[in-house]
Amino acid sequence: MMTLQGIIRKPSLNQRRFLLVFIITIVTACLPLFTVNCIQGHDIQYHLLRIEALKVGIQNGLPFLRVNMLFFGGAGYASSMFYPDFLLYVPALLRVAGFEINTAFHIFIALCFIASFLTCFYAVKDITGEQEPALIASVIYVLTQYHLDDVYVRCAIGEITAFIFLPLVIAGLYDLAVREFKKPWLLGIGITGTLLCHTLSTMFSIGLCVVAFLFALPIIIRKPKILVKLIITAVICVAVSSFYWLPMIEQMHSTVFKYTKSEFDVAFEALLFKDVFADKWPGIGIAPFLFILPGFFVSHKEKEVLFADACSAAGVMAALFTTRFFPWKRFASHLNFIQFPWRLFIMATALLSVSGAIYCWKYIKGLKEGNEIDKNARYVSALLILVIGIMVVSAVNVIGRTEIEYYSYSGDYYDYEPYTESVIGGEWLPDTVEVRDSIGKHVSEAYTEDDTLSVARDRNTLTVSGLKGNEVYVDVPFTFYLGYAAEDQNGAQLKVDGTGKNGRVRVYPNGAESVRVYYAGTALQHASDMLSLVTMAGLVIVLVIRAGKKRKTA
Repeated sequence: MMTLQGIIRKPSLNQRRFLLVFIITIVTACLPLFTVNCIQGHDIQYHLLRIEALKVGIQNGLPFLRVNMLFFGGAGYASSMFYPDFLLYVPALLRVAGFEINTAFHIFIALCFIASFLTCFYAVKDITGEQEPALIASVIYVLTQYHLDDVYVRCAIGEITAFIFLPLVIAGLYDLAVREFKKPWLLGIGITGTLLCHTLSTMFSIGLCVVAFLFALPIIIRKPKILVKLIITAVICVAVSSFYWLPMIEQMHSTVFKYTKSEFDVAFEALLFKDVFADKWPGIGIAPFLFILPGFFVSHKEKEVLFADACSAAGVMAALFTTRFFPWKRFASHLNFIQFPWRLFIMATALLSVSGAIYCWKYIKGLKEGNEIDKNARYVSALLILVIGIMVVSAVNVIGRTEIEYYSYSGDYYDYEPYTESVIGGEWLPDTVEVRDSIGKHVSEAYTEDDTLSVARDRNTLTVSGLKGNEVYVDVPFTFYLGYAAEDQNGAQLKVDGTGKNGRVRVYPNGAESVRVYYAGTALQHASDMLSLVTMAGLVIVLVIRAGKKRKTA
């Protein structure tokens, strides 16, 4: 076995090839990041605000608050309740370490590109057992038009991070269909990771899994052990991620939120057929479809090619579903939550990258008599050069036509209250909020029936003093979410609800001289946290035990 020192001193041909392709791909994808200013996209303000909110929570010793106090000048917004923050802790920790907002965000985006390349490489190598198709898939995946537009046009952090885990979902489905689910952790990590990055991408992934399950049903019926593994994997995924989805569902059932009045018309946002291939946003471009063309000239008997056929069919269907060929109007009442049909391009990108790489590799490999392509590296080099050339030209063109804008965010940018209101549509504000623009105003004041009192803030807690003892209620400057609690000066619990003016938390003092209000969470939140921790601890223990057994038998 070659040591790390040996690899550094004398890397093999495969290692040199991997490193060269990796560097070219990542540098190309990151070209707009080499600047001291921050890239600007549609959702950048909100996601930077999320990062800053996590940073503030970490600095205050409350890193896992579900209601982030930085939003709306301190009134709070349950961003972490409804948008998973799993990977956003990376740039938040960089901010805590002293990196500027611009630098921390650019490092994070670069890490996302790198992670997407590596997971795609690992997934396709696991499917094919060979490095070359894994490299091809990784280049296509990272540099595809929709992926780059997600970063530089939209700054859609949820999808950007979901890109990291989707290849593992696809590899997990191959493992299910071909290898009798010998590596259930592939699908488990893929689905769980996607869920903790982007809820909608998870729903698309689960839909893909359901279709794959139906096709694999005859095999599963013959071999019930596969079904047992599937059930166990699903249970573990549900338990590990329960800290996110259980509190979210509880909150949605307890309060009416603005998202119920969404004005999005999913049918209106559907694309024309030509827009799928157009060199503009939103679109996936022509490049991913070019690489599936060799599929017409390869044998369709090998299991990898048959799987590529399934991926191609699913990828093309996903791309077509973004258009008006799909009857979005008929299903709008059920699918409006998707908002934009072209979100399905994320699935098309992943599926077509995998299938295109397999087709290209099998085609080139078939040109060599005896299928021993390793005897002549010219075929491999030519294929890699062709793929890299097409994708680099495509990527540079995408980056060039987006007209990327930049802005330099100062370290105290979000100290200015109006900037803390950047929550896009504010879907997760309670419906009791009547005037959104006034939420962050007067956040140092509490209101009784006929008086205005000042409040003192300390982290996620505020205290209202000077009560006369005859107040029926006091509306404090926190936006209401299930889980707020209050107590009087003696520590006795007081009743709270969400009936305060403009969505504020309303406290019933019950004769108290002062009230202390804070976000305590709910019993279900604490139980879900414990379930996730116990499940993860159990998985670690099982892995350690298995590793010990392997060492003993080695």
